[in-house]
Amino acid sequence: MKMHNIAGRHPWIKPAVVIGLVAVCVTLEVLVHAYLNIAVAFTHIFYLPIVIAGTWYYKKAVVIALLLGAMHIAVEYFTMGFVFEPVALVRAAMFVVVAFVIGSLSESKDFLAAEREMKHNALLSFVSEVGLRIKTPMSVIRENLGEIGRGIEADEMEKEEVLATLQVQISHAEKILATLRELNQGVIDEQKDIPESYRDLLTR
Repeated sequence: MKMHNIAGRHPWIKPAVVIGLVAVCVTLEVLVHAYLNIAVAFTHIFYLPIVIAGTWYYKKAVVIALLLGAMHIAVEYFTMGFVFEPVALVRAAMFVVVAFVIGSLSESKDFLAAEREMKHNALLSFVSEVGLRIKTPMSVIRENLGEIGRGIEADEMEKEEVLATLQVQISHAEKILATLRELNQGVIDEQKDIPESYRDLLTR
């Protein structure tokens, strides 16, 4: 089962995962950095909640990055004897940059996917409408052609009457073709990757 399906059924999972990972980072900061005085390597784990939050919550992940970065700078400041270390500032800045980039990319990707899904659903609705619009004239054509055939077999229809009735059926057929062209144009507008040769064929 995909993660977004699980999260859809249990909306608390995403914030719980992010909060849990942030809690792990805070614990590592206190134990490894403040207590053991080790300021390198372990901060790589900070990127885990930042990337996950950026994927799920987009640019809101910058807030988490700022909090983790501020915490790291503060601990570094106190452990180094109240001196600001440029390295800590660089690490904190990288947290924010990564959060912003991941958040922006995820937001753009999901926006494009949602827009494509919306267009696809609109096309499906349009296809259903086209089916209904074609069904009526097709039924009329079938019935009228059947009547023409029976009239000719029974020698009950004059030539002029047959021609007039066929002209009506041609008119119905032209309406069907116009509807199909409209459907083809809708497909072309949604599917931008259709080869040019097929695109020309569909618009004829």
